[in-house]
Amino acid sequence: MRFSTLIRFFAAITVLSALAITLVIAKRSLLKSEEKKQPANRLEALIPANEASAEAVSALVAKLEVENLPDVTPGERAFESARELLVKRDYIAAEEKLKYVNTYYPTAMSAPEARRILGEMNMDRLFSGRGFAELKQYKVKRGDSFFKIIRDNQTNLDLLMYLNNLKRIDRLHPGDVLTVMPLNFRLVIDIPRKVLGIWDGIHYIKGYEIKYSSLAKGAEVKETQLMAVEAQSEDGRVTLPSSKYRSAEKVLVLKSPQAEIRPYVGKPDEGIVGLYLDAVDLEELALLLRSGNSVEIRY
Repeated sequence: MRFSTLIRFFAAITVLSALAITLVIAKRSLLKSEEKKQPANRLEALIPANEASAEAVSALVAKLEVENLPDVTPGERAFESARELLVKRDYIAAEEKLKYVNTYYPTAMSAPEARRILGEMNMDRLFSGRGFAELKQYKVKRGDSFFKIIRDNQTNLDLLMYLNNLKRIDRLHPGDVLTVMPLNFRLVIDIPRKVLGIWDGIHYIKGYEIKYSSLAKGAEVKETQLMAVEAQSEDGRVTLPSSKYRSAEKVLVLKSPQAEIRPYVGKPDEGIVGLYLDAVDLEELALLLRSGNSVEIRY
């Protein structure tokens, strides 16, 4: 156990002890009536023996800042250890600590930051081809088109353009070699925790904060699908190969319930059903999802 953890532990014990003594003194010193009780021993003789009312004790407890006690929970200790390991560039050990926090202490104070760091590490691994979906090299054949390539490789056109640094999709020649990534991820929408997570099977990749939700209450868990990944501008829907597609706002369309996942720009008007994320997060998700991906909604 580290020295700093010991200090926190003994600090917590000291504060709790002080709280107990304060309550004893308060109970005996605050007046409930004019009657006095004889002390039973020398210790009671040192402390006024008048009973305090329940209201007085409750008022005193409300004033004590017990919520500010030093945090010595295992989740916080694990997160602190993960940060120290990251500074030392021991990324493998740090990742295990972050997974521990995310799995066993998801409501800890440090859990959101643990998920964020873990997600960034996973995204680096994903786009480098070192884990999760596999980066493949595809050699273009006669008769191929961009849309045929994305269909046969279970990917999307936006990601194909991103991976190959393509600015346009009207030039494709037999013998060209393209990097492709199959997209078979699934979404987990956790309404109580306000997190939309992307998973590769049972392996967590990254979580995104749900800024606002107007989905109606449903069963405990609902299985559905992603119906489409769209882009929209002030002029309406934008599709590839339009040059405006990359800069347009991305929208994810769920099959059931009929709802959309949109960029958050403030509380939406009444009657609009959907989920709202930061625009940057939604842009990243649009790279990694395609029509047909499975979606799990947890209410």
